Amino acid sequence: MTREIHSFFDNKDQQKTKIWKKFCKNQYKNDVIEYETQCCRLSKTNKQIKQFSIQIGQETLYAFKNNEPQGMLQLTVTVILFKRYDDQEIIRLQKNSQYVDIFNDNYEQLKQVLTSKCILTTFHNDFKVLKMIGKGSFASVYLAERNSDSVQYAVKAFSKLYINGQFRGREGLENEIRVMRRLNQDSILRLHEVHETQNSIYFVLDLLEGGELFSRFQNTIYSAQRIQQLMYNLIKALFHMHSKKCMHRDLKPENLLLKSKDNDTDIVIADFGLAHIMDQQPLYKRCGTPGFVAPEILKYNDQIPFYNEKCDIFSAGVIFYFMVTGVQPFNGSEYKEILKSNKAGHIDFDIKQLSKGPKFLRNLLKKMLKVDPADRYSAEECLKHQYFQEIFNCDDLIEMEIRCGLEFKNPIQKMNSQESQEGSMLLMSKQQQWNGQTDTIGSLSNCSNNSSNNSPNTKSERQQTNFSKFSQFCTQMKQEGLNSNNQNSQKKKNHHDLHKFALKNSYQQKQISKDDVFMMDDEQTSIGKQLLQLNTQKPKMGFLKKCQSLDVD
Repeated sequence: MTREIHSFFDNKDQQKTKIWKKFCKNQYKNDVIEYETQCCRLSKTNKQIKQFSIQIGQETLYAFKNNEPQGMLQLTVTVILFKRYDDQEIIRLQKNSQYVDIFNDNYEQLKQVLTSKCILTTFHNDFKVLKMIGKGSFASVYLAERNSDSVQYAVKAFSKLYINGQFRGREGLENEIRVMRRLNQDSILRLHEVHETQNSIYFVLDLLEGGELFSRFQNTIYSAQRIQQLMYNLIKALFHMHSKKCMHRDLKPENLLLKSKDNDTDIVIADFGLAHIMDQQPLYKRCGTPGFVAPEILKYNDQIPFYNEKCDIFSAGVIFYFMVTGVQPFNGSEYKEILKSNKAGHIDFDIKQLSKGPKFLRNLLKKMLKVDPADRYSAEECLKHQYFQEIFNCDDLIEMEIRCGLEFKNPIQKMNSQESQEGSMLLMSKQQQWNGQTDTIGSLSNCSNNSSNNSPNTKSERQQTNFSKFSQFCTQMKQEGLNSNNQNSQKKKNHHDLHKFALKNSYQQKQISKDDVFMMDDEQTSIGKQLLQLNTQKPKMGFLKKCQSLDVD
């Protein structure tokens, strides 16, 4: 990028304001300080050096002078640049065309901390792209290797042009970055870095090789013990997420990935496109996937209090129920019936599959699937339930304080295998909901299919996209025959779960209708055909020899 950085996330209305915002005592009090140090600031006018101290929280940098607060800077979409002045390494933080230059004696550590909090601009210098492992209309996923240490990652590339044309696309992407940076747990997909180039935003993510839980579940017999361990790992991740004041709002088997092909229970939660930080204003109020979404989300309107993180427990309970019984708890021969059943929350707990399960299993399921969230278990209560007593560890409920020396070390080990990356972002080839909107398919964490409506319309737009190195790389890969991968993903697309439909959020409800009408994907097959296809499959699910299928009649 050029010297004058104009970031995709810059707010044009704030370009004449100072980079420092007024210090907010309440925000500082409620924040978690992860790093603090003495620094120097280089004056813009006379290049004088001024000393001050900084403290860095979850997503904010706080400035102090003589222990008195001076201001704060929100780091989530702040661009970080690396300069040199009089043989001194300088870190430049830039936002809305304003910047501040800082440095200290421990430059490398400060650089490492801020790199994990800000937007980088050095992707093509830092990484070598090996191959494409997923593609959609506005984002693609690549296997990439860091040049400095040869560690491999999954890198998701978002088209800035496409996102900019979507309803709250830029705000949604910023929200996803903010949520993922708050989370640091083994069973949650880790966002290591975010880069910006002329045409793209890049997410540097964990490289996973195990594939989707949904795909593994169709081809593997899950014993009672395996289901117990898997659900414990999932709820433990939710406990961490909720302790960070975040909720996912779109939990389903397709958004649970496996770390490796050799382990059936080490899952990772992915796709935070609909996630929400509870102490902030929500971008989307009514969102999720019918058949897995909590009833209170479907019933929400602006006249009642906003729902809480227990909506994730309900979705986890639906996954739990599905794994144990092999059937969806909300049945229906058509879309509206499934939605109505989901909204009512009526679930059959007397089916014979549950009676064959381990002791206390049905009791936990009932607690997780309570229609009223006030009666529903929290993540902590679930972990302490007698169903998990054999594997419960009280240390799993202790939130470790974040220390810079541990938090910012790279936890990813080098992956030598380049032959199969099916688990990294297999979701990329699938069609999902777009953050509660009804006229666009696909969430920020999942690419929708190619659409001619989203292609550049003007000559200048087409020329701009041609400058991207990745567009040239993609063209080269297509010439080498990578289109065969697209054919494989197209085949997998036909085996989608029947609940792949988007919900309208409250914004759309006000503009279009007050009724509970939700848009379905025009490209999806009819619900009857999907049910028929599901009934013809013979998956080995749960600890049962044979699972029940949904009734088409």
